[in-house]
Amino acid sequence: MSRIMRPILRRSVLAAGGTVMAAALARKRPFGSARAQDHPPFQPLDVIKPHAPTPLPALSFLDGDGHPVGLDRYRGHGVVLNLWATWCVPCVTEMPALDALARTLATSGIQVLTVSMDHGGASAVRPFFAAHGIRSLPVLLDPHSTALSVLGLDGIPVTLLVDRQGREVARLEGPVDWATPQAAALVERLVG
Repeated sequence: MSRIMRPILRRSVLAAGGTVMAAALARKRPFGSARAQDHPPFQPLDVIKPHAPTPLPALSFLDGDGHPVGLDRYRGHGVVLNLWATWCVPCVTEMPALDALARTLATSGIQVLTVSMDHGGASAVRPFFAAHGIRSLPVLLDPHSTALSVLGLDGIPVTLLVDRQGREVARLEGPVDWATPQAAALVERLVG
């Protein structure tokens, strides 16, 4: 290698390394990538901030048998829509609370829908539900994480509260203890 090339190569490598380091330091860690010790188990309910009803784009998922299910199917019901995955520590923490919320809201006409982003689909979710005693939630799947891009989301878990007209009225990133009476009352109030 010539003398002229060495300084250029060295400067290029140092500049590239600096760029990579700066990007790594500035990068925000998505919710689903955290370890359990990085976050407390649940956020307080007051982090849920209602907003003006906003129409949602068309969203569809797969049921446990691979058939398409559109969110519009639930119009007329309130919906708690949670995006999660079995490998996401905060999601795993939150899932039993969402299952309890589904039981609490069963007679209110409000549906709790948890949509898995697992690439393994139902073969990943069904054993997880069985191992964690999840009995009140349907198996819904989005193995290509289409909902994340359609909704402009960076990570999971994310929960959207959807009113009976199919409009988003609140959005929350991170886990909440949905198993409390206060959480159920808040959901009933916000989704109508």
